[in-house]
This record gives sequence, structure tokens and C-alpha cells, in this order.
Amino acid sequence: MPNKLLLVFNKIRNMYLPQGAFILSTLTFLSYLLGLIRDRMFARTFGAAGTLDAYNAAFILPELILDVLVAGALGAAFIPIFTGVEEKDKKEAALFARTVITLAVLTMFIASILIIVFAPYTVNIIVPGFDATHKTLFIKLLRLLALAPIIFSASIAIGELLVVKRRFLAYGLAPVLYNFGIIAGTFFLGGTFGIFGVAIGTLFGALLHLAIRLIDILMSGFIPVPALKVKTKEFLSFFWLMLPKMAGHPVEPLTFLFFTAAASNFGQGSVTTINFARNFQSVPVALIGIAFAIASFPGLARAFAEKDRWLFAKIFKGTALGILALTIPAAIIIYLFNTLIIKTFLGGGAFDEKAVLDTAMILGFFALSVPLESLSHLLARAFYATKNTAWPVGASFLALIITVLTANYLSPQMGIASIPLAFAAGNAAKIGLLGMLLPARIRKITK
Repeated sequence: MPNKLLLVFNKIRNMYLPQGAFILSTLTFLSYLLGLIRDRMFARTFGAAGTLDAYNAAFILPELILDVLVAGALGAAFIPIFTGVEEKDKKEAALFARTVITLAVLTMFIASILIIVFAPYTVNIIVPGFDATHKTLFIKLLRLLALAPIIFSASIAIGELLVVKRRFLAYGLAPVLYNFGIIAGTFFLGGTFGIFGVAIGTLFGALLHLAIRLIDILMSGFIPVPALKVKTKEFLSFFWLMLPKMAGHPVEPLTFLFFTAAASNFGQGSVTTINFARNFQSVPVALIGIAFAIASFPGLARAFAEKDRWLFAKIFKGTALGILALTIPAAIIIYLFNTLIIKTFLGGGAFDEKAVLDTAMILGFFALSVPLESLSHLLARAFYATKNTAWPVGASFLALIITVLTANYLSPQMGIASIPLAFAAGNAAKIGLLGMLLPARIRKITK
């Protein structure tokens, strides 16, 4: 009997669980567990106050630029192009990877300098509702946190190579170490330097994020020596493939930039309330949706490179069913136990009962987006694997438009609750469009 159960389990796992998904989900859970500890430390130390609002808001612009110039481009274009090159010439593939890593770091170095110089000019765009004191604090934190994207650019580029090589352990450990660094900074430096101790811990965490991936890629035999060979057919293909994604990837950060600006008008602590609720909502999305999508991406890209339509469809359908089977129950649990979740992990200290209830209410509405957002990650990567970034970008812009319009329409009646409801509407529009277009894309995969 145990053997039969094991066989059934293995069959289900092979059908619905992409290779590496379990490792990524486990490490993502550990990362989010540390993230909850981090948020609890934040809540008890700072509460839902303007100081923490300034720290959270200071992340917006560096993350946006990192997403536009590095994360989005690499996440969509690197794996399909690298896989195709590696099929023909492993040395050329290594040179291509080194070139991409070098350009990623150089690009973010220049961008970070610009953020530091022009930080004062961003304050009335990102946090128009802040008072003068917290606007000044925001500028100081922004300049400090602008150093993090330089570190993350190298780590993200190396991480894409680890995914291709299916070395998921170091890839998944990086966010765990990042949160550990923030916690260490808060614990050891928060008492002395306040919110700046947290920012220093954030930079330390970014260094740990890079270190674990760098060590593992060196162990694989790849040496990331700087290179700048851009006049190749492969790099040109990479460049043209990443352009639409570069244009579309900032949609999510722009969405939350809009949310930050909108929330800043609902009173002090509203930005932090949205941020905390979003952090909890993103746990099942990351554990299931993103982990499954990342793990399936190399297989989808390989199936497309080999022109195997049947394998491509099998990987996609199995992964999609696995995502829905897990995220729908997760969303229901979050909705039913929203207050208990927030009170357990954040309640106490400076985070009073009102803050708990406000955050729980927002989390309950955010639960609607769990299966929708999770499925959107898989749909996007299915298009990326076929070397198509245009449709996911178009769908992302549609989602942004729907989100902004819905939030503006609902905010007079529902206040801050309009933000998570609008987010759900935007995600529904995105997966609806991509879901209608994908079958035609799959039918074009022929030998």
C-alpha cells in the first residue's frame, strides 16, 4: 500500500510539479518566513508610522529602474537566447552570458548615480502626501538605497544563468540571505541608527544575495570575467527581444508607485498598511506561482528550441493546473483568516489594534489576486519561451490601465480598499488576454 501511494505521489509530482519547483517553493517559504519576522520587527519598532512609510517608499524608484533596465529584460530574454546558443556552441554561450552580466552592472552603476543626484526631484512624484520632515527623510533613504541595484544587477544576471543550469539551491537561497541581512541590520543597528540601520542592513543583505549566487556559479565552472562582445547575432537577438519587456516590465512597479501615491492621501500609515498586506498576499504567489513558473521556464524554452509542441503544451498545462490547485485554497484561507494572520505576525508594540484591523481588511481584498497573479507569471513565461515579449507587455499595460481606472472609480466609495480590488481587476484582464492568445502561439511550434 505505501508503495502504491508513493507511485501515485510521484505521478502527480511529475505531472504538475516542474523540476526544481519544490526546492524553490521551500526556499521561498523560508525567505517569506524571514520576511514575516522582518515585518514583525518593523511593526513593533516603528509601527504604521511615517518613518517606515519613508523607508518603504524609498524602495520604489530603485526597484523600478532595476526592473526596467535589468530584471525585466533578463527574465524574459536571457534564457531563450542562451538556450539556443548553448545548443550550438557552449563557449559562445559563456561569452554571451559574461557580456550580459557586465552590461547589467555597468547600466545600473550609471542609473544609481543618477538616482542619487536627482533624488530631491522625485519626492513630489512618489510621496506627494508626505510632510516636509518625512520628505527629507525619504530623500536621504533613497540615496542610500540607490546603491542596492548595482549589487542586485550582478546577482540577477548570475541568477538567470543558475536557472538555465538548474542550480536552484543557490538561486533560492539568495532572497533568504537578503532578508537575513535586513533583520540583522534592524536588530543590531536599528536601536542606534533608527531607520538608517535598517537601510544599512538592506545593503548588507544585497551583498549576501550576490555572494551565494557568485559562489555557486564559480563552483559550476563558469567564471564571470567581464566581457563586452555585443556585435554578435545572438546579442542582437537578445537586445530586440528584451526591448518590449524593458518597456513593459515597469508596469508592476508603476502600479505600486500609483498605489503608494494614492495611499499617501489616505492618512499616515496607509502606505505601510498597503505594503504589509501586499507582503502577506505575495507569499502564496511567490511560493507557488513564481516558483512553478521559474522552474518550468527552462523546460518551456528547451521544448520551443527543439520545436516540440507536445512537450511545450504538456509542461504548460501541468504547471497551470498545479498552480490553480494550490493558489485557490490559499486565497480562501487568507480571506477567511486575514485578521488572525495580521494579529499573529504583526500585532503588538507600536502596531496597535486599528493598524491590525486596517491591514487585515486590505489583505482580505488582496486575496482575490492570489490565483490570478500566480497564473499570470506562468502565462508570461510561456510567451517568453517562444521568444515573444510583445504580448505579455501589451497585457501588462492593459492591466495597468484597468487597475488605475478601477481604483479611481472605487476610491470615493471604498477608500483604501479600492487599491487591492483594482489590483485584482487588472490581473484578471491580463490573464484573460494572454489566455486567449497562447493557444495560437503554441500551434505555431512545428518541426
